[in-house]
Amino acid sequence: MFNRRLMIFFALLALTLATLWWNWQNPVGESLQAGQSSLSSVRFAQNLNGIWDQFPSLRQAWTTESERAKGKNYQSFLTGGRPLTLPSSERFSVVAKRFRIPGEWSSRTMLLTFNGVQGHVNVYLNGIASEQKVGEFEGSGGADEVEIPPKAFRYGEDNILVVELAGGAEQRTMLLGSAWPKSGRISGEIRLEAVVETTLMPPQLNVSWHGTTAQVTVKATLLHHGFSEEGPWTVYGVLSDGSAGIAEQTLIVKSQGNTDPQPVTLTFTVPNARRWTLQAPFLYQLHLTVTNNRGDLDDLTLPLGLRSMALTSGKWVLNDQVISIKGEALIPQEEYRLRHAGQVKSWLTAERQKGINLVYFIGQIPDELWLQAADQVGMGIWAELPVELIPSSRLPQSEVFRDIVVEKMNHPSLWAWTLGKGLDTDTLAQTYFRQSAIQVQPDLAFALKATPVVLAGLPVEQSLYVQGNKIKGTWGQVTVKTPSTTSPHWLEEPIVAEVWALLMIFLAWMNIRSVTWRYKEIGEERPRRRLRRAWFWDGLFVFARQGMLAGLITSGIFRIPIHLSPWFSHLWPGIELIQRQSPWQIWAILGVLFMLIRLLQVGVVAPHLPDAPPALGLVHWLERRYRWAVFIAIGWALSPWGVPFYIPILGYIILVCLFLPLRIRDIHRIGGHYRPFLWVPGIIASVLLFWVIFHCADWIYLWHMVRF
Repeated sequence: MFNRRLMIFFALLALTLATLWWNWQNPVGESLQAGQSSLSSVRFAQNLNGIWDQFPSLRQAWTTESERAKGKNYQSFLTGGRPLTLPSSERFSVVAKRFRIPGEWSSRTMLLTFNGVQGHVNVYLNGIASEQKVGEFEGSGGADEVEIPPKAFRYGEDNILVVELAGGAEQRTMLLGSAWPKSGRISGEIRLEAVVETTLMPPQLNVSWHGTTAQVTVKATLLHHGFSEEGPWTVYGVLSDGSAGIAEQTLIVKSQGNTDPQPVTLTFTVPNARRWTLQAPFLYQLHLTVTNNRGDLDDLTLPLGLRSMALTSGKWVLNDQVISIKGEALIPQEEYRLRHAGQVKSWLTAERQKGINLVYFIGQIPDELWLQAADQVGMGIWAELPVELIPSSRLPQSEVFRDIVVEKMNHPSLWAWTLGKGLDTDTLAQTYFRQSAIQVQPDLAFALKATPVVLAGLPVEQSLYVQGNKIKGTWGQVTVKTPSTTSPHWLEEPIVAEVWALLMIFLAWMNIRSVTWRYKEIGEERPRRRLRRAWFWDGLFVFARQGMLAGLITSGIFRIPIHLSPWFSHLWPGIELIQRQSPWQIWAILGVLFMLIRLLQVGVVAPHLPDAPPALGLVHWLERRYRWAVFIAIGWALSPWGVPFYIPILGYIILVCLFLPLRIRDIHRIGGHYRPFLWVPGIIASVLLFWVIFHCADWIYLWHMVRF
């Protein structure tokens, strides 16, 4: 009989999990506008932004898109996927897109560029086997390129591009981070370019001043794609003020006999240079070309603002003039909203008119659209490296962000970087700060901390303490608006808690009124009516207690503050994902699970007790020592009246421990041993202990944070 009831609870658990899966709610994002860092007049290019199809798995994506490429469009709602417009603020696991490319591209190497990727990416073309995997990289918000040989494409027919995203390094390495959910996002442009044998990579710019004369150093890289070597190459650069060229240089680069990237440095001297200022954000145009003796040509064009930036005695100095910073910080949700609505430039202009001269991007690498608009409007930008709440043993190498920094720092509007937020103060963290500060030069480098402790590795004025919704110093202040998003609490919880408390009071009273029965009566084959009635109320109290415990845990899940401080963007997408689900379904799953664990615990013990009592009857007999749970239910019901949420949970744990000697005595009095009751809880505790040990570095990090 017990086995049958156990199977019923297993079936209930499967049913509740299936219901949750069927009604699973993924956060719905918004499509985003995006910018492009540089332009080329000779590359064949195809923009892959727009509608993609989203799927839960690689296999489903490939099967469905293959059928559609053959004209079979009869997929069901379970297999057809759903449309997703990229770039987007929405997280996803797998997306696919069908596209065609013309035959004249077949003689060129393809560069597939992803901008604004957050997550670990696997890229597949025309298949999902290992040989069709054309690229893999870890995206941190910058531009990432995948080189694809021409033979991998189908010309004149559909190509199927499949992109798989998993949790990124910042999600996995942060405090108590994990790889779940296996998803990420692409919030920037996706572009496919057909290039010639040698291409110019986006250059690194540096400006030095000698009075009114600017010396512009351009460090570019020639990338040879290896299918032919036709050197030497002529690299030509010209700097224009919009009407005529004002400086130019030509270099001859000889072949090195291999396909390694070749660095190229061009220097332009600009007398009486016009500086980029907040009042007059003037932009020059830099045009670079590379050709070989066969006439192959590649070029890049990008805007260039000439300015200097320094931190002197705690003051920000732009073009040798001290500026007082009045900044506003953007949380990711607001940044997404503005990009979705196409209001980036108009918003920056409006903020400029209010006296704001700097925008701080929280938890986001600013897209090219923002940087280009800030360059034109005359607004400063403060960006962050994706290093937040990470234990020192898992801090990344500063070189990981070199490409992102080089790519973004070409914009005169980008003034400063936050190297890390909420990091430790040990030697590893100090080394990270020193090395990262070198990486972002000549831009300014800062660190944010939640406590007023000095971070070694950076000067005092570059170690900023978060004060409510502000960070400030002698240089000025930056303010963030409190997010308007409501807390994801279980809205019906007060009513549920009150009803459940009344139910448990009623059941406790009915148990008290019922006949008192003894251990030897558990196995009665023909129990009297009064005994059956007592068993009935005992059984209902078991269900009520497990439901109360499940309700408390459910309430705790929906109280986890993922937006505790607007300055610390949360990186626990798994918690956010769970909080998007119905609390009723979470409650039902936990209630069935706790009841199942209780039945398993007693079922394991029953054969080891005198007379091997029926397990279900033993559950009822043991429940008499848990009638104090009614006080915990009352405490839960009083939460809306000021009783702290943790009090009922703490009280439950304390009372379980206080009544433990009585439960042990009861088992000893009937001639049994209490040790078997610890087997199932011991297994659960061992799993939790393993998890705690696995996150040992996280607990050390938390201890340091609390201590300081």
